[in-house]
Amino acid sequence: MSDSSQTGGAQPTPSYPSSARAWYAVAVLFLAYTLSFVDRQIFAFLVDPIKADFHISDSAFAFMSGFGFVIIYTVLGIPIGRLADSHNRRNIISAGIAVWSVMTTWCGVAANYWQLFLGRFGVGVGEAALSPCAYSMITDNFPREKRSLPLNVYSAGILVGAGLANIFGGLATQAALSMGPQTIPVLGEIHAWQFAFLMVGIPGLLIALLVLTLKEPARHERRADAKFAETLRYIGEHKGTYLTLIVGVSLFATSNYALINWIPAYYDRNFGWTRGELGSYFGTIIGVCGPIGLVFSGWLATKLLRAGKKAVFHKMMIGAECLVLIGFVLLVAVHNPYWTMGCLAILMLGLSFHVGLGPVALQSVTPNEMRGQVIAIYFLILNITANGIFNQVVAAFTDFFFKNPADVGKSVAVVGTAATIVGITSLFIGIKYYKRSADALGV
Repeated sequence: MSDSSQTGGAQPTPSYPSSARAWYAVAVLFLAYTLSFVDRQIFAFLVDPIKADFHISDSAFAFMSGFGFVIIYTVLGIPIGRLADSHNRRNIISAGIAVWSVMTTWCGVAANYWQLFLGRFGVGVGEAALSPCAYSMITDNFPREKRSLPLNVYSAGILVGAGLANIFGGLATQAALSMGPQTIPVLGEIHAWQFAFLMVGIPGLLIALLVLTLKEPARHERRADAKFAETLRYIGEHKGTYLTLIVGVSLFATSNYALINWIPAYYDRNFGWTRGELGSYFGTIIGVCGPIGLVFSGWLATKLLRAGKKAVFHKMMIGAECLVLIGFVLLVAVHNPYWTMGCLAILMLGLSFHVGLGPVALQSVTPNEMRGQVIAIYFLILNITANGIFNQVVAAFTDFFFKNPADVGKSVAVVGTAATIVGITSLFIGIKYYKRSADALGV
């Protein structure tokens, strides 16, 4: 006779893993997220070399680097989010890392624009597997009141990865360009910028194996299996909460992507900095200011939640974005490379808050069986908005409004300021809806 029959069918509540094992999972997933952003964002540091070799405009580059990635990343996110809510998340992540690493390496041997577009497309295929599964795994590794900090630490991988992409991309590209085209056995002659893709793509296969050392956690607070239609119905019942939160955070992310994607080109075109010099400065700012803001916001959110405060995530993000507005005003007011770096430090500190708090806020008001799908929807909208549409808008402002490649910094400031103002408004309106949803779920 089974245990369940002896106890009238009751199932014991699964326990959470030890603190050491839970934080080990965060560390490995953080490393994977960092790698994903290195592979994703190294494109931004190679704008002008790729443009020169393939004879394309800013708009054509943005279409390849933005939409080429976003289209498949967002389309696959939904079915993978569904798998994350019902299948082994660890194995899905490991397979995804292997795919994007291979496709990043493919970018290193691309001979024309459309081959590079295909490589970018493939990176999106692999990376679509990571976040829906990772956020769900971390949530099931920690009790509700302790989740803000580990989720924010994981989210810091975005900014650490972007920082490393700039530091590594700058140094590698500068070294490669100084050597010129090289002939490699089997691969033949490759362009100087292609070395960067080869160097960051191959190590990812080792991270895919490292993920397999994790243990799939038991699912907590799970009521039943939820199909996508049920998830959409739940979102519809709380549409004010989800609409205002996802739209607000997606618009904030527009500023992140505008800076990360176009500041390297801005410094190259205006100040003539070498790629190694720029990468060291800008990468350090992203890699230091971003994680500081993320860890601090996670710690503060946990403290405020334990004190019984409501709508903590919304209020903290609104406050941080007010700092971002000041940074954008200063960005167009100064034209000195070092003062501009100071402005970028202010911007990256303020923009780090929503990177972690947005997903935490969503996880907090979403039932366990729907979290992977909701995170996938969140990243679908965020990436289409920030890395697709508005990345293209920045390029269009430079090409067709300012009509001067050196004015890309003005394009970033205009688009970032407008997106931030609308995002703050959306979150402010959403506070009342979020409180209702939290009360309905008993959190």
